[in-house]
Amino acid sequence: MVSAMTSSGPVAPHSGATADDVNSWQRTASRSAHPSAVGAMLEPGDLLLEIAAGLGHVVVPAELLASRITRFSKELVLSTPAYDVWIMHWPAGTMADLHSHEQYVAFHIVSGELLEQRVTVEGTRTFVRSAGTTTAVPPNTPHRLSSTSTATSVHVHAKDLR
Repeated sequence: MVSAMTSSGPVAPHSGATADDVNSWQRTASRSAHPSAVGAMLEPGDLLLEIAAGLGHVVVPAELLASRITRFSKELVLSTPAYDVWIMHWPAGTMADLHSHEQYVAFHIVSGELLEQRVTVEGTRTFVRSAGTTTAVPPNTPHRLSSTSTATSVHVHAKDLR
């Protein structure tokens, strides 16, 4: 069995982990998007999508953490002059308040499933965000996330660079 590490320390090994799993994580981490590795001709929010998806491949899902997830938690894991990265763990049935952001946000579903409700002039739309999906939220778009199962997500919040 192989143990994994998080920013808060070692994660209890699970029965299916092998040395190949750890090596796979290391390979994925080496390919994670970073502003210096992405072309300059991007649409707003595209870079955040790349960062969220890249980091989403190296985050430990809630199901593999040593302690059971019993309440919503979020942890700031990276802060740069251009963006912040948060890891969020969602127990089934958790719901965030309706809110919006002044800048672009992108999020990647590491495990589980989240429902996203977006409010527009046309009305409220609900989207199913399953493990492996990455989504951008434009500035000032009211939205709410809720979990249908235990879930882990990575959120990348742009900062105002004016």
